[in-house]
Amino acid sequence: MAQLRNNKIDNSISRTGIINSRRTLTDIDNHIYTPDEIESFQMDEAINQHPLARRPMNIRSKLAYAEIMKNLKPTPKYLLPGQIVCFEYLEPKLKEDLEYYDRTPLTLFFGIIRTNEGVIREIGLNLHYYPPHTRARVLRRTYQVFKPYFDKYFNEASKKPNTIISYKQLKHIMKVNDKIGFGIKMYVPVLRGRSYIIPTRLLPTAFYTEGHFSKATLQQIFKFWRQF
Repeated sequence: MAQLRNNKIDNSISRTGIINSRRTLTDIDNHIYTPDEIESFQMDEAINQHPLARRPMNIRSKLAYAEIMKNLKPTPKYLLPGQIVCFEYLEPKLKEDLEYYDRTPLTLFFGIIRTNEGVIREIGLNLHYYPPHTRARVLRRTYQVFKPYFDKYFNEASKKPNTIISYKQLKHIMKVNDKIGFGIKMYVPVLRGRSYIIPTRLLPTAFYTEGHFSKATLQQIFKFWRQF
């Protein structure tokens, strides 16, 4: 009977690829998903059943960052639309003009734009600006709608742009109020330091990273989001 129960557990993991509380953080982040596991992957379950889910916020954030840096190599290239990237953002030249900013954004990139002044900026949606329940909703819905793209780069980071992903499209599919605009940020490319493109299999771990905000606490950021 004991052997049967163990087989059921193992078969469940193999069939769905769902993160199970019995699996360690290292097991999860080293796991390469099979096509069947990718097909049945559920972002909500992967987040909710993640080993970091019940850890204190500051501890789980440190552990999540450590796993990302251990499992991925930073990219020196320009970022592409559709990529979700965790990166270091160096001190902005006009930081005194910023009310606050995140030094380690986790951003869904939309691409490169040229401002009215003619300078190039990278633009995207920084997930750290949302409290965890809203962050999970944004990540889940984005994955559901653009599943073919995220499944194609499930185990390895994406190398081609997804030009369908845009702020306008994301806002439409979320069907929420303008609070989603709170996370839209522009970045100076030369100030972007080490950048880690997150493959889909590591998104549940990256979800548990929190921003390192200058000039504001995390609690203040979430308060600003509620007031946006």
